[in-house]
Amino acid sequence: MELIDAHTHFLSYNYFRLLTQLRHEYGDIDEFIAERSRQHGFQCPPKDPVRLADLWTIEMERLNVSRVVSMASLAGDESSVAAAIRVFPDRFLGVACVNPFLPVGEEVLEHAVRELGFRGVALYPSMHRFSASSEEAYHIYRLARRYRLVVYVHFGTLRIPPRRWWGLPEVYDSHYADPSDLHRAAADFPAVNFIVPSFGCGALRALLRLGLQCPNVHVDTSSSNCWLDDQSEFSGLREVFERTLEVFGPARILFGTDSGAFPRGWRASIFSEQLDIMKSIGLSDRACDAIMGQNARQLFGLDRDLPSFSP
Repeated sequence: MELIDAHTHFLSYNYFRLLTQLRHEYGDIDEFIAERSRQHGFQCPPKDPVRLADLWTIEMERLNVSRVVSMASLAGDESSVAAAIRVFPDRFLGVACVNPFLPVGEEVLEHAVRELGFRGVALYPSMHRFSASSEEAYHIYRLARRYRLVVYVHFGTLRIPPRRWWGLPEVYDSHYADPSDLHRAAADFPAVNFIVPSFGCGALRALLRLGLQCPNVHVDTSSSNCWLDDQSEFSGLREVFERTLEVFGPARILFGTDSGAFPRGWRASIFSEQLDIMKSIGLSDRACDAIMGQNARQLFGLDRDLPSFSP
Protein backbone atom coordinates (compact mmCIF):
# COMPACT_ATOMS: atom_id res chain seq x y z
CA MET A 1 0.00 0.00 0.00
CA GLU A 2 1.27 3.46 -0.93
CA LEU A 3 0.18 5.54 2.06
CA ILE A 4 -0.36 9.23 1.25
CA ASP A 5 -1.76 11.46 3.97
CA ALA A 6 -3.85 14.01 2.08
CA HIS A 7 -4.19 16.47 4.95
CA THR A 8 -1.39 17.57 7.29
CA HIS A 9 -0.14 20.96 8.49
CA PHE A 10 3.50 22.07 8.39
CA LEU A 11 3.49 24.02 11.65
CA SER A 12 6.80 25.76 11.22
CA TYR A 13 8.52 28.21 13.52
CA ASN A 14 7.63 30.96 11.07
CA TYR A 15 3.96 29.92 11.34
CA PHE A 16 4.09 30.56 15.08
CA ARG A 17 5.90 33.86 14.51
CA LEU A 18 3.12 34.96 12.16
CA LEU A 19 0.52 33.79 14.67
CA THR A 20 2.25 35.75 17.43
CA GLN A 21 2.29 38.92 15.35
CA LEU A 22 -1.50 38.71 15.03
CA ARG A 23 -1.69 39.38 18.78
CA HIS A 24 -0.03 42.81 18.42
CA GLU A 25 1.03 42.60 22.10
CA TYR A 26 3.49 39.84 22.85
CA GLY A 27 6.88 41.15 24.00
CA ASP A 28 9.81 39.17 22.64
CA ILE A 29 8.50 36.83 19.92
CA ASP A 30 10.94 33.98 20.56
CA GLU A 31 10.29 34.01 24.31
CA PHE A 32 6.54 34.14 23.73
CA ILE A 33 6.62 31.12 21.40
CA ALA A 34 8.77 29.14 23.84
CA GLU A 35 6.43 29.97 26.73
CA ARG A 36 3.32 28.94 24.79
CA SER A 37 4.89 25.68 23.64
CA ARG A 38 5.72 24.76 27.24
CA GLN A 39 2.29 25.79 28.47
CA HIS A 40 0.38 23.74 25.89
CA GLY A 41 2.65 20.72 25.69
CA PHE A 42 3.89 20.79 22.13
CA GLN A 43 7.42 20.75 20.85
CA CYS A 44 8.64 24.14 19.71
CA PRO A 45 9.66 23.57 16.08
CA PRO A 46 13.22 24.33 14.98
CA LYS A 47 13.70 27.74 13.40
CA ASP A 48 15.11 26.16 10.25
CA PRO A 49 12.19 24.56 8.32
CA VAL A 50 14.58 22.02 6.81
CA ARG A 51 15.18 20.61 10.29
CA LEU A 52 11.42 20.37 10.78
CA ALA A 53 11.23 18.55 7.45
CA ASP A 54 13.90 16.17 8.79
CA LEU A 55 11.66 15.38 11.78
CA TRP A 56 8.76 14.70 9.47
CA THR A 57 10.72 12.40 7.17
CA ILE A 58 12.08 10.39 10.11
CA GLU A 59 8.51 10.02 11.35
CA MET A 60 7.25 9.03 7.92
CA GLU A 61 9.99 6.46 7.47
CA ARG A 62 9.25 4.97 10.89
CA LEU A 63 5.52 4.66 10.18
CA ASN A 64 5.71 3.72 6.47
CA VAL A 65 4.04 6.91 5.23
CA SER A 66 5.00 7.54 1.60
CA ARG A 67 4.04 11.21 1.27
CA VAL A 68 2.13 13.93 3.06
CA VAL A 69 0.17 16.87 1.74
CA SER A 70 1.64 19.75 3.77
CA MET A 71 -0.45 22.87 4.16
CA ALA A 72 1.04 26.26 4.84
CA SER A 73 -1.45 27.06 7.58
CA LEU A 74 -1.16 30.84 7.32
CA ALA A 75 -0.71 33.00 4.27
CA GLY A 76 2.92 34.07 4.30
CA ASP A 77 4.40 30.76 5.39
CA GLU A 78 4.73 29.23 1.93
CA SER A 79 8.52 29.44 2.12
CA SER A 80 8.62 26.99 5.05
CA VAL A 81 6.74 24.30 3.13
CA ALA A 82 8.80 25.12 0.04
CA ALA A 83 11.98 24.36 1.99
CA ALA A 84 10.64 20.91 2.82
CA ILE A 85 9.68 20.29 -0.82
CA ARG A 86 13.08 21.46 -2.04
CA VAL A 87 14.98 19.03 0.19
CA PHE A 88 12.50 16.13 0.10
CA PRO A 89 10.53 16.44 -3.17
CA ASP A 90 9.34 12.82 -2.96
CA ARG A 91 7.89 13.26 0.52
CA PHE A 92 6.00 16.59 0.60
CA LEU A 93 3.20 18.04 -1.51
CA GLY A 94 2.62 21.74 -0.93
CA VAL A 95 -0.74 23.45 -0.45
CA ALA A 96 -0.95 27.22 0.02
CA CYS A 97 -3.45 28.92 2.34
CA VAL A 98 -5.04 31.90 0.58
CA ASN A 99 -7.44 34.60 1.71
CA PRO A 100 -9.16 35.62 -1.55
CA PHE A 101 -10.00 39.05 -0.10
CA LEU A 102 -6.33 40.00 0.19
CA PRO A 103 -5.09 42.00 -2.82
CA VAL A 104 -1.97 39.82 -3.03
CA GLY A 105 -3.82 36.51 -2.70
CA GLU A 106 -3.59 35.61 -6.37
CA GLU A 107 0.05 36.69 -6.55
CA VAL A 108 0.89 34.55 -3.53
CA LEU A 109 -0.75 31.53 -5.13
CA GLU A 110 0.91 32.03 -8.51
CA HIS A 111 4.31 32.37 -6.83
CA ALA A 112 3.68 29.25 -4.74
CA VAL A 113 2.82 27.24 -7.83
CA ARG A 114 5.23 28.57 -10.42
CA GLU A 115 8.26 29.19 -8.21
CA LEU A 116 7.82 26.85 -5.23
CA GLY A 117 6.21 23.79 -6.80
CA PHE A 118 2.92 23.79 -4.86
CA ARG A 119 0.09 21.63 -6.17
CA GLY A 120 -2.93 22.88 -4.24
CA VAL A 121 -4.66 25.69 -2.40
CA ALA A 122 -6.69 25.71 0.83
CA LEU A 123 -9.62 28.08 1.41
CA TYR A 124 -11.39 28.78 4.70
CA PRO A 125 -14.70 30.55 3.96
CA SER A 126 -15.87 30.67 7.58
CA MET A 127 -12.52 32.07 8.78
CA HIS A 128 -12.10 34.71 6.09
CA ARG A 129 -15.86 35.35 5.78
CA PHE A 130 -16.55 34.80 2.10
CA SER A 131 -18.91 32.69 0.04
CA ALA A 132 -17.31 29.71 -1.71
CA SER A 133 -19.20 30.81 -4.84
CA SER A 134 -18.27 34.49 -4.65
CA GLU A 135 -16.36 36.32 -7.35
CA GLU A 136 -13.37 36.60 -4.99
CA ALA A 137 -13.25 32.80 -4.75
CA TYR A 138 -13.75 32.46 -8.51
CA HIS A 139 -10.43 34.28 -9.06
CA ILE A 140 -8.74 31.45 -7.14
CA TYR A 141 -10.65 28.74 -9.01
CA ARG A 142 -9.56 30.19 -12.34
CA LEU A 143 -5.95 29.88 -11.24
CA ALA A 144 -6.65 26.34 -10.01
CA ARG A 145 -8.07 25.45 -13.41
CA ARG A 146 -5.10 27.02 -15.19
CA TYR A 147 -2.50 25.19 -13.11
CA ARG A 148 -4.51 22.02 -12.39
CA LEU A 149 -4.47 22.61 -8.66
CA VAL A 150 -6.43 20.71 -6.04
CA VAL A 151 -8.69 23.05 -4.03
CA TYR A 152 -9.44 22.34 -0.38
CA VAL A 153 -12.50 24.17 0.95
CA HIS A 154 -13.14 23.84 4.67
CA PHE A 155 -16.77 23.79 5.80
CA GLY A 156 -18.55 22.88 9.02
CA THR A 157 -17.08 23.61 12.42
CA LEU A 158 -13.64 25.20 12.36
CA ARG A 159 -11.30 24.53 15.28
CA ILE A 160 -7.73 25.83 15.15
CA PRO A 161 -6.04 24.87 18.46
CA PRO A 162 -2.94 27.08 17.98
CA ARG A 163 -5.15 30.15 17.70
CA ARG A 164 -6.77 29.21 21.01
CA TRP A 165 -3.38 28.55 22.60
CA TRP A 166 -2.26 32.01 21.42
CA GLY A 167 -5.32 33.70 22.93
CA LEU A 168 -6.57 34.87 19.54
CA PRO A 169 -10.29 35.47 18.98
CA GLU A 170 -12.57 32.91 17.35
CA VAL A 171 -12.72 33.35 13.59
CA TYR A 172 -15.55 30.96 12.77
CA ASP A 173 -18.59 32.46 10.96
CA SER A 174 -21.30 29.83 10.47
CA HIS A 175 -22.87 31.82 7.61
CA TYR A 176 -20.10 30.50 5.37
CA ALA A 177 -19.84 26.95 6.75
CA ASP A 178 -22.39 25.12 4.58
CA PRO A 179 -20.95 22.83 1.85
CA SER A 180 -24.01 23.60 -0.29
CA ASP A 181 -22.39 26.98 -0.91
CA LEU A 182 -19.81 25.27 -3.12
CA HIS A 183 -22.40 23.84 -5.53
CA ARG A 184 -22.45 26.67 -8.06
CA ALA A 185 -18.66 26.93 -8.15
CA ALA A 186 -18.18 23.18 -8.54
CA ALA A 187 -20.66 23.21 -11.43
CA ASP A 188 -18.99 26.24 -13.05
CA PHE A 189 -15.51 24.70 -12.75
CA PRO A 190 -15.99 21.01 -13.66
CA ALA A 191 -12.27 20.60 -14.44
CA VAL A 192 -11.25 21.65 -10.91
CA ASN A 193 -11.06 18.98 -8.22
CA PHE A 194 -12.37 20.17 -4.84
CA ILE A 195 -11.75 18.44 -1.50
CA VAL A 196 -13.94 19.07 1.55
CA PRO A 197 -11.95 18.05 4.65
CA SER A 198 -13.04 16.00 7.65
CA PHE A 199 -16.29 14.63 6.19
CA GLY A 200 -17.60 18.19 6.18
CA CYS A 201 -16.70 18.60 9.86
CA GLY A 202 -20.26 18.41 11.15
CA ALA A 203 -22.00 19.25 7.87
CA LEU A 204 -22.01 15.74 6.41
CA ARG A 205 -25.65 15.70 5.34
CA ALA A 206 -25.16 18.81 3.18
CA LEU A 207 -21.87 17.41 1.87
CA LEU A 208 -23.59 14.20 0.78
CA ARG A 209 -26.14 16.20 -1.21
CA LEU A 210 -23.30 18.14 -2.80
CA GLY A 211 -21.45 14.94 -3.63
CA LEU A 212 -24.49 13.52 -5.41
CA GLN A 213 -24.65 16.56 -7.68
CA CYS A 214 -20.99 17.38 -8.27
CA PRO A 215 -18.62 14.58 -9.36
CA ASN A 216 -15.59 16.86 -9.01
CA VAL A 217 -16.12 17.22 -5.25
CA HIS A 218 -14.14 14.84 -3.02
CA VAL A 219 -13.94 14.35 0.73
CA ASP A 220 -11.04 13.68 3.07
CA THR A 221 -11.21 11.76 6.34
CA SER A 222 -8.78 13.94 8.29
CA SER A 223 -8.71 14.60 12.04
CA SER A 224 -10.24 12.67 14.92
CA ASN A 225 -13.67 13.80 13.66
CA CYS A 226 -14.67 15.00 17.10
CA TRP A 227 -17.61 16.83 15.50
CA LEU A 228 -19.42 13.53 16.00
CA ASP A 229 -19.59 14.30 19.72
CA ASP A 230 -22.03 17.12 18.97
CA GLN A 231 -24.32 15.15 16.67
CA SER A 232 -26.86 12.41 17.26
CA GLU A 233 -27.64 11.86 13.58
CA PHE A 234 -24.69 9.52 13.04
CA SER A 235 -23.94 6.71 15.44
CA GLY A 236 -20.19 6.83 14.92
CA LEU A 237 -17.35 6.92 12.42
CA ARG A 238 -18.32 3.56 10.92
CA GLU A 239 -21.71 4.92 9.87
CA VAL A 240 -20.03 8.07 8.55
CA PHE A 241 -17.83 5.91 6.31
CA GLU A 242 -20.80 3.85 5.17
CA ARG A 243 -22.90 6.87 4.24
CA THR A 244 -19.99 8.62 2.55
CA LEU A 245 -19.11 5.53 0.52
CA GLU A 246 -22.71 5.27 -0.68
CA VAL A 247 -22.44 8.71 -2.28
CA PHE A 248 -18.77 9.28 -3.10
CA GLY A 249 -17.58 5.71 -3.57
CA PRO A 250 -13.97 4.79 -2.82
CA ALA A 251 -12.71 6.83 -5.80
CA ARG A 252 -13.63 10.22 -4.25
CA ILE A 253 -12.48 9.70 -0.66
CA LEU A 254 -8.94 10.56 0.49
CA PHE A 255 -7.36 9.52 3.76
CA GLY A 256 -6.00 12.25 6.01
CA THR A 257 -5.00 12.78 9.65
CA ASP A 258 -4.75 16.56 10.16
CA SER A 259 -1.37 15.93 11.81
CA GLY A 260 0.76 18.93 12.67
CA ALA A 261 2.56 19.38 15.96
CA PHE A 262 5.28 17.30 17.57
CA PRO A 263 5.88 15.36 19.78
CA ARG A 264 2.58 13.77 18.79
CA GLY A 265 3.79 13.77 15.20
CA TRP A 266 1.93 11.74 12.62
CA ARG A 267 -1.36 10.48 14.05
CA ALA A 268 -0.97 6.75 13.51
CA SER A 269 -3.99 5.96 15.68
CA ILE A 270 -6.27 7.65 13.13
CA PHE A 271 -4.80 5.53 10.36
CA SER A 272 -5.31 2.32 12.35
CA GLU A 273 -8.88 3.19 13.33
CA GLN A 274 -9.95 4.15 9.84
CA LEU A 275 -8.30 1.20 8.15
CA ASP A 276 -9.97 -1.16 10.62
CA ILE A 277 -13.35 0.43 9.86
CA MET A 278 -12.86 0.09 6.12
CA LYS A 279 -11.91 -3.56 6.50
CA SER A 280 -14.84 -4.23 8.85
CA ILE A 281 -17.40 -2.93 6.35
CA GLY A 282 -16.01 -5.18 3.65
CA LEU A 283 -14.02 -2.81 1.43
CA SER A 284 -11.69 -4.61 -0.93
CA ASP A 285 -7.93 -4.18 -0.77
CA ARG A 286 -8.17 -2.24 -4.03
CA ALA A 287 -10.72 0.19 -2.57
CA CYS A 288 -8.65 0.65 0.59
CA ASP A 289 -5.54 1.31 -1.47
CA ALA A 290 -7.44 3.96 -3.45
CA ILE A 291 -8.55 5.80 -0.32
CA MET A 292 -5.21 5.46 1.44
CA GLY A 293 -3.09 6.77 -1.39
CA GLN A 294 -3.99 6.17 -5.01
CA ASN A 295 -6.72 8.82 -5.15
CA ALA A 296 -4.28 11.44 -3.85
CA ARG A 297 -1.68 10.28 -6.36
CA GLN A 298 -4.14 10.84 -9.17
CA LEU A 299 -5.60 14.15 -7.98
CA PHE A 300 -2.19 15.70 -7.31
CA GLY A 301 -0.82 14.48 -10.61
CA LEU A 302 2.15 12.61 -9.19
CA ASP A 303 2.61 10.76 -12.45
CA ARG A 304 2.93 13.99 -14.42
CA ASP A 305 5.12 17.07 -14.24
CA LEU A 306 4.47 19.99 -11.92
CA PRO A 307 1.44 22.19 -12.75
CA SER A 308 2.08 24.10 -15.90
CA PHE A 309 0.45 27.11 -17.53
CA SER A 310 -2.47 26.57 -19.86
CA PRO A 311 -4.69 29.32 -21.29
